[in-house]
Amino acid sequence: MPRYFLFGLVRVPMWEYYWGHTKAQIELMTIDVPLTLFKKDRSGKPKPGEKGYKPNPKKLQEAVERWKKRKEDRKKRGFSLSKFLNTGEKIPVDDNRG
Repeated sequence: MPRYFLFGLVRVPMWEYYWGHTKAQIELMTIDVPLTLFKKDRSGKPKPGEKGYKPNPKKLQEAVERWKKRKEDRKKRGFSLSKFLNTGEKIPVDDNRG
């Protein structure tokens, strides 16, 4: 954030960075980055999108059934996307979703 002196006549850019923080704080800002570690898949099986991947039909059918059930539940609750977008009506939420 710039600092202004002499009623705005003199502008010092990055004043907070250079004179507001200590060297230790600046070093922490530069090295403090998020670290995400993903679990390594050691099975050697191809992943979705890779050559040789074959989806499990049972899991696909279960996913379709869950989707159909959620769609029917939305119809029962009377949810309308156009009504939500046009009027800002709240979405009825079911806490028992699976």
